Amino acid sequence: MKKPVIGVILDFQEEGGGFSSYPWHALRSNYFDKIRDAGGIPFGIPCTYPNPEDYMSFLDGVLATGGNDYDPVTYNETLLSDHVRIMRQRSISDLAMIRATLKHKKPLLAICAGFQALNIIYGGTLHQHLVDDIKTEIEHKATCDPSKPVHPVALTPGTHLHQILHHDEIMVNSFHHQALKKVGHGLVVNAMSLDGVVEGVEDPQYKFCIGVQWHPEYGVTESDTQLFEAFVKSCIHE
Repeated sequence: MKKPVIGVILDFQEEGGGFSSYPWHALRSNYFDKIRDAGGIPFGIPCTYPNPEDYMSFLDGVLATGGNDYDPVTYNETLLSDHVRIMRQRSISDLAMIRATLKHKKPLLAICAGFQALNIIYGGTLHQHLVDDIKTEIEHKATCDPSKPVHPVALTPGTHLHQILHHDEIMVNSFHHQALKKVGHGLVVNAMSLDGVVEGVEDPQYKFCIGVQWHPEYGVTESDTQLFEAFVKSCIHE
């Protein structure tokens, strides 16, 4: 059986610095490793390529990855917080790539920033800086080891995510300062933290369209591995 080829959206250092004084793409290897370990072939997608439609003929699925923040104009708001670190190029390219993925009905797993981009596409909005809007004792932007669990998340019975993980509650890591405010029309909430912050959404009309706020590529629990395995399996052509 042919291994599925899965596009992985690369992060982009727009102004250079560090690795190179010129703009550069990069991504943590654990995104690629999780796809490889689940039986897929990861394929890096640079955000500077202008036409996502060109990828659709050979990609079997897309992984929308984490990053900094999308421009508030993408969800019809103005900049409200000094904590927002806008990804200029990815604010354009990520949304275009996810839209193309949905148009061609390719399986999509969206993580952290990618999860927020999915919500934007469906007409949703974001808390630009979560602690400005919600008072909570849950540490959503944790400073501990990302491979360690931080807080529990309740899964919504009957959702695709619940069917994959077979648990009513799981432990997750957490590294986000933004969060979903208005959930986009057509998306179903499949996970929520105990303080009411939305931690996952999905669109049940697709074979696989799931977004999560945490970072399952770290493999904090067996549930993270199961999510990647289910995603890669959905990308296989029977």
